[in-house]
Amino acid sequence: MWYRTARSDVLPPRGSAGFTLIEVLVAISVLAVVLGAIGAVVGNTVRTIRSVDRRLPLLETAQSLIASLPAREALQPGTQSGTSGEFRWRIDAVLLNRNVPDDAKAAKWMPLAITVRVQGNEGPPVRLDTVRLIPRPQG
Repeated sequence: MWYRTARSDVLPPRGSAGFTLIEVLVAISVLAVVLGAIGAVVGNTVRTIRSVDRRLPLLETAQSLIASLPAREALQPGTQSGTSGEFRWRIDAVLLNRNVPDDAKAAKWMPLAITVRVQGNEGPPVRLDTVRLIPRPQG
């Protein structure tokens, strides 16, 4: 036989009535810490992407300047500067090892240090360095 009892007769045990206020506050605090950490990671990622977006065109310009250097026979020490779009650039070419021993003076090639600097409207300039070998002048 089935009995219907009054609601007050069937009370759940004291410990299983639900979440306490302390438990809810701890859960919200943990959630806030996790969301804060995620926000910091997203912020750093956005800053890094902006930095890459500013530097990439500068690097591409510097690489294209290096690629457009004259052939070894025509390459000479000196400085060139100019603009490319919104970027200012400068190329410095300097002989390396000017104090060469006598036995190395018979070498066919001389090393030439090439430094390319490209500056945009904002942010630091980009600098690329390379070494090219040029023929040693006869005589």
